[in-house]
Amino acid sequence: MINIGIMWFPRKRETFTKMEASIGAPFTVYPDGKEFKHQTTAPVKYLGDHAGCFKHYYRVLEDLCKSDADYVAVLSDDILFKKDWVNVAISGLKKDVAFVACYVPNELKRRFKWGDGWHEVKGGWDKTYGGGYVFRREIAMKMLEHPFMINHRDNYKANQQIDHCIPEVAHRMGLKQMFYLPSLIKHIGYTSTLGHSHTHRENVGW
Repeated sequence: MINIGIMWFPRKRETFTKMEASIGAPFTVYPDGKEFKHQTTAPVKYLGDHAGCFKHYYRVLEDLCKSDADYVAVLSDDILFKKDWVNVAISGLKKDVAFVACYVPNELKRRFKWGDGWHEVKGGWDKTYGGGYVFRREIAMKMLEHPFMINHRDNYKANQQIDHCIPEVAHRMGLKQMFYLPSLIKHIGYTSTLGHSHTHRENVGW
């Protein structure tokens, strides 16, 4: 069983409805704050006041890990999902794997000259980006307690980035970082959770 949390942030162009139609699996909505303006059949869980990108990611992952699920994933609300994405992601989560990254940006694909299939990246924060991480719950619980993760949550106010911190923690723990192509997630938002603007929606091949 996988426990999925969808972080919701207010956006100029809302994408939640499209995300919900494509996910193909049960999930819980976690607004970053105390408001949520969409109608949904999914449960909505509030964890407190607005916290910001990484702090909210951390508390959602922490909450998901309180379940008895085998796998957990914290994802954004501005994405679409490839068919059967859950089964593909879980198939890559061997015992020595920290995470499977479901979102693989085209630039990362070009950087490493990757074709379709599974790929491992070695290194920390400066090697990869992207995200959509799926974890085995027992691994996620250990990552939440890692000093780098806690330090990033508490002290990196100006530059808290999920896709830098998670690979760095995996690297320091000596665990594999697995990426799959074609990307299992497509980013469709024009404003990121950090407030970055995107000029186009990336074509990932589907």
